[in-house]
Amino acid sequence: MKDNQTVILALHFGHDAGICILIDGIIKCNLLRERHNRSKHSFGINVDHIEEALLDAKLKVEDIDIIAITSTQSWELVVVDRPQELQLEYGEHPNKKFRSILYEKISNKREIDFKKHLDGEQIERIYSNNKKYSTFKYLFPEYKKVHKKDLGITKSLQDFAQIDLWKKELGLEDIAKINLRDLLTDKEQIENLFHFPMRITLKGKCIPGIAIQHHLAHAASAFYNCKSDQSLILTHDGGFYKTGPLNGMIFYGDSNKILPIVPHHLALGDLYDQVGVFLGFDLIGSAGKMMGLAPYGKPLFYNRDLVGNTYDLHSKGITNPRESWLLHCIKSAKLNKYDLDPIGNTNRILEPICVDIAASTQKLFEETLLYAVKCVSEMSLANNINTDTLCYAGGTGLNCPANSLLLKESPFRNIYIPPNCDDSGLSMGAAQYAYHHLLNKSRLKISQKSYLSLPYIGLKNSKNDLNNAIKRYENQINIEEDIDCEQSAAKDLHENKIIAWFEGRSEIGPRALGHRSLLINPSNPDNSARMNELKQREKWRPFAPAVLKEDVNLYFKGLPNESPFMLFTAQVLKNNLPAITHVDGSARVQTVTEETGGLYLILKKLKEISGCSVVLNTSFNGPKEPIVEKPDEAINFLVTSKLDVLYLNRKKITRKIKKI
Repeated sequence: MKDNQTVILALHFGHDAGICILIDGIIKCNLLRERHNRSKHSFGINVDHIEEALLDAKLKVEDIDIIAITSTQSWELVVVDRPQELQLEYGEHPNKKFRSILYEKISNKREIDFKKHLDGEQIERIYSNNKKYSTFKYLFPEYKKVHKKDLGITKSLQDFAQIDLWKKELGLEDIAKINLRDLLTDKEQIENLFHFPMRITLKGKCIPGIAIQHHLAHAASAFYNCKSDQSLILTHDGGFYKTGPLNGMIFYGDSNKILPIVPHHLALGDLYDQVGVFLGFDLIGSAGKMMGLAPYGKPLFYNRDLVGNTYDLHSKGITNPRESWLLHCIKSAKLNKYDLDPIGNTNRILEPICVDIAASTQKLFEETLLYAVKCVSEMSLANNINTDTLCYAGGTGLNCPANSLLLKESPFRNIYIPPNCDDSGLSMGAAQYAYHHLLNKSRLKISQKSYLSLPYIGLKNSKNDLNNAIKRYENQINIEEDIDCEQSAAKDLHENKIIAWFEGRSEIGPRALGHRSLLINPSNPDNSARMNELKQREKWRPFAPAVLKEDVNLYFKGLPNESPFMLFTAQVLKNNLPAITHVDGSARVQTVTEETGGLYLILKKLKEISGCSVVLNTSFNGPKEPIVEKPDEAINFLVTSKLDVLYLNRKKITRKIKKI
């Protein structure tokens, strides 16, 4: 039961759906639906998952003050189970009023067609027989057993209020020259554009709600977790809109407020995803594979003329950037006598045409992003916005080589990207925006400890979960307790065993950062192949290293002072770490400190044993599965795979040897 506390529940309904709970601005938990239903990138919300989050935070429905809602572009709000217990309605709650420009326009009948602002077609596509939408079915496996009529389906609010500036056809150089004096003098006109009041009934209680624009939630997930009180914020993702706010925005974060400034009109994310599809990858996950593939090739098709946002390209006669880019690559390839047959065949993905298209697309992505950020910096300087920090969020923020280029060559001294910069961070951003911006609560001080501890706010498993899992598998496993698990894990790694490390709360975001990790010795050249075989991944895909922060400069160069969220690349300095060294000599590094947890001590002890404080660290999951969340899933992985050892909340677990 709460005691004069402000409790915010935030629900993100789109792909990579999630639930976040804030108490007085402090994140108590951030649960991802994919970990709940065991299907990657899932969308929709379950009432029983909300109940799990409330139990984790020691709260009841009656304690909730506000519910914040957001979604992925064009993804409706779907309640998967017990829809009668979670009902969503647009409009003011009698007990809580938030100023909203769009709501005022509708109330005053200056905007008479509210429905045109709503969108959401994914459920129709999933339940259709059209093979074109088969990819989306993986994001909602419940379609196999739940009738569409038994779901709670509400269209999501996509198009919020806009200002005249946003409707202009602005290239990146035009954005650099924008005069923001009037906007920043009269902030009222922009600070209430991107939210809309709701009434939400959860388990019989009608609670004030607020719908929050997709990219504003991205911006909040970055700004409210960075150390700077002022920042420019850039958001971008794989949205298929060529222009406008739904494709990404430039925001200004100032103290506890986030102000939408102007759309940047980039189409990078969609282009990058679709090139991956062109090469043969599934749409969901294509960007990550493209990033790993690019270093095998050379950017021979890169053309500076194709750098710019949609309006820059329009001025050059390019109306469809994605199509023009692919046509350019194919035309150049034909002139240079490439074999085009491998395109679309992932069994031949390492052949020259595929890797050179990937490398060229990566180069185009990097140079366009860098140019955009330089223009953002020019805009800020011209308008006396004095900040050396750029916050960056949206799925494109997972592109580590591009992030590293921004760090080295952009005008901003600090580049902050949250560990959950993809859509899995939207519930967290929505909750924080509601608390700080809408309720006008001061920002919380971000200490170094809280900054480094941010990822570890997933589910905390109960002792019952652990005991029940052990009981279920007791005939298949051996358990050692009361041992120094970090010392034992370091010894196992030195002996070339593959271990799984499971402790405390799970990580948020798509990357394992030491609480749900598979680890192996990086000095053995065979170990990347062993790990790829265990995870059943493509053999060419690279793995990332985790290293003690104090030792990072012994092994890597080109990193920021710290890289705790595995979002920047570096060059490997030594040739004795083959399992984590990519084909171009790079590695996507995680720097490890005490805040990481047990992994810090493992690396300390491994250094004592072997002299090396680096380990290969990858996510604890099998093929096409999300990261494990609960003890039962961890033990099941052990008994059904070639994993050598599982360390599970201070217990060492191995398989029993079957008697012949």
